[in-house]
Amino acid sequence: MGMLSKKYLRYLSYVVGLVLLRFVIVKLYYGEKTLDKDLLQYDRSEWLSANDLEERHLNRQVVVNIGKLKCFHLGTVWKHCYIKSEILPSPTRFAERVVIEKDLKGSEGFNWAGFSEYLYYDALAMSSVAAMEEEELDKVNMVTWITDVDMSGTKKYEHLHVSIQPFSLYEVKNGAQVFSELNVLFGEDSVDPRPGWHLEKSWPLSKGSTSAYLTYKFLDLEETRIMNEALRLGEEGRFKILQLADLHFSAGKSECRDEFPKHPTCEADSKTLRFIERVLDIESPDLVVYTGDQIMGDRSIRDSETSLLKAVAPAIRRKIPWAMVWGNHDDEGSLGRWALSKYVESLPYSIFQISPKDTKDNSFGVGNYFHQIIDPTTGKPAATLYFLDSHKYSTTGKVYPGYDWIKEAQWDYLRELYDEKISPSLAKPSQKHLSMAFFHIPLPEYLDFDSQKEANNRNPLVGNSKEAVMAPKYNSNGKKTLDHLGVSVTSCGHDHCNDYCLLDDSTSKKTWLCYGGGTGEGGYGGYGGTERRVRIYLLDGKNGDIHTWKRLNGNPNGYFDYQLMVSGGAPNAG
Repeated sequence: MGMLSKKYLRYLSYVVGLVLLRFVIVKLYYGEKTLDKDLLQYDRSEWLSANDLEERHLNRQVVVNIGKLKCFHLGTVWKHCYIKSEILPSPTRFAERVVIEKDLKGSEGFNWAGFSEYLYYDALAMSSVAAMEEEELDKVNMVTWITDVDMSGTKKYEHLHVSIQPFSLYEVKNGAQVFSELNVLFGEDSVDPRPGWHLEKSWPLSKGSTSAYLTYKFLDLEETRIMNEALRLGEEGRFKILQLADLHFSAGKSECRDEFPKHPTCEADSKTLRFIERVLDIESPDLVVYTGDQIMGDRSIRDSETSLLKAVAPAIRRKIPWAMVWGNHDDEGSLGRWALSKYVESLPYSIFQISPKDTKDNSFGVGNYFHQIIDPTTGKPAATLYFLDSHKYSTTGKVYPGYDWIKEAQWDYLRELYDEKISPSLAKPSQKHLSMAFFHIPLPEYLDFDSQKEANNRNPLVGNSKEAVMAPKYNSNGKKTLDHLGVSVTSCGHDHCNDYCLLDDSTSKKTWLCYGGGTGEGGYGGYGGTERRVRIYLLDGKNGDIHTWKRLNGNPNGYFDYQLMVSGGAPNAG
């Protein structure tokens, strides 16, 4: 082999020098880095083998990345998306990508075509950490804060700044402030009453939208799910129910409709909430029952969750159990009936239930369930409350136009429940066991103003009948099932300007058929002027009585139309 020229020898010496320099740098850097990895491995093994590590910890997750998708959409049926921005590109294959399907720009659902944006985040479950190689775990960061202020150590993310730090099981276990879940709510009046959640409204998530706000939850390994205790009679043997009918809340501010008495300006949801808050403070109920149309669907297209959280916030903040049935407008927003039901079932203090018979296609309805109120002195049920989905619009419009009805299969299901579970649970057959049913659309019997048993006589009625009863044209004979269940009072919504209770005698047992009266300023009023109102029920388990009265928005301290509806377990006409 020939000798290299001096020129090439000089180049070779440069190369050798660079290699040696790199070796020194790598040795110095990775010597310390190896120590970091050793600590991380020790950290992980100690945490995973700790005696106080419980299985529930493995279900927790941490947010390890945040990004945005930009999409071109055609209506709501097709869209093509790409990553517009993110903090880190795919930090780990073990993380699950969660796309929050809420358009920050407010285009999808409103425009035939346009550009939409969605926030997403990558969440790493604690159960995945044990399966990760330490080299991969070493590349993962935890998101600890998002702000609109440029702070030291933050990463620029569009017009926001994000704080991240290397993933550390030690810090996770010792309560480091780390994001666990993210979501988006809309509107200046949005709220997030869920314990542990924080709604940040000091800055918008998107420059193109001033009403999209981030709500987030920090990781809490010791958090326990709020479990509702059984409904129980109070010390005096009483149980109070507040019915809220037809709130018609929106995602964002909305104007009052048919306000009475009229004011120069009126924001519907905020006025309604002030009324509800006042009544809750006055009455201190044991249960709040929402009887449908909590959401005004066409004003919740951007986000049904925002509307729903406003509706249930007063009950959640006071830690009051609450039940709900669906109306004909609730599922006309961003979420369908099944998705709404899954969401509501998960919320704090909710006693809403999806029954084993409920169906995603709504053929059976969603939210057909019952709850019993226990007498603590005997341990036996003093009352039973039934909740039914009355559906929406008739699917056989040419034969039975108008509104849908509670199906025969639903009534059969309640009979089954009563015969197999409820009846055997009672101490003994007694007329003092109280029973009520709640649904949205009135039964056809709400039209029975004339007595079916006594010619030329009118059935007792207390309250206002100001508008036509929008009951279904088809009668599925639910009244007979209610007799079988021993239900003596039903209560619905739907017709906002009716608030009467009618003692129906069309079947073997008399039943009070009541309206809650419209509560929300976002729903229609009119008919000569109708002030918004609520209805209260008081169940006296010791004496077998049910009382009711109402309160007005303009004078919540006063009450009117007081009735002793059921006395000793039997309907009272006096």
